[in-house]
Amino acid sequence: MLPIRTAASQWRVTARPACFSISKRFYKLSVLQVKKGQVVDYKNKSWRVLNRESSSSGRGGAVVKVDMQELLSNAKISERFKSADSLEVLNLQDEPYQYLYTQENKAYLLSLETYEEAELPLDTCEGGEDAAAMLEDGMNVAVNFLTRPETGRQAIGFKLPDHHTYTVQSCVERAGQAAKGTVFKSATLANGTKMQVPEFVKEGDKIVVEIATKRYMRRDTVNK
Repeated sequence: MLPIRTAASQWRVTARPACFSISKRFYKLSVLQVKKGQVVDYKNKSWRVLNRESSSSGRGGAVVKVDMQELLSNAKISERFKSADSLEVLNLQDEPYQYLYTQENKAYLLSLETYEEAELPLDTCEGGEDAAAMLEDGMNVAVNFLTRPETGRQAIGFKLPDHHTYTVQSCVERAGQAAKGTVFKSATLANGTKMQVPEFVKEGDKIVVEIATKRYMRRDTVNK
């Protein structure tokens, strides 16, 4: 269930339309078969598997060490299981949304499937504050929906694309002679982000930026 805004601009909670419902897939899986990236239930919390290692206990059985990260708090743990133990695998699904605006530390997003609005705290953005600072009006993002047996389907966070096209708002030109090789200068993007760009980039250019590193990738010649 998601909070959506009605025509009267009041927030209410509404169920997702039946045509967009998803099957709830819960199943037990041996810890020896659990894979990196899967989401499992452990002690009534949802954990993403980061790593799994098996070793002999010396008594004929195997000990399985599983490194996990809790989805809501990002806390990490390492747990040891017996080879006969199993974990319940949960369904985590990404759905396409579009970023609208930020207000009171919440990001307001529009579903590209149902055209309903949803709000999520900025601190649920994958990559934290650095990633959230790269948000821009109209940017396509992915909202993470987790389905648990006891709570049903919930939006728990969102993530930005790997790269995005930004408009350069201003540049600080270098003084003096150009050095050999690629020379970089400071630039400010339309969303206020400051970064380094090659000296040939000009104000008004559209450039593709790797979001995680804020690294210039190339000029965008398609969306001029």
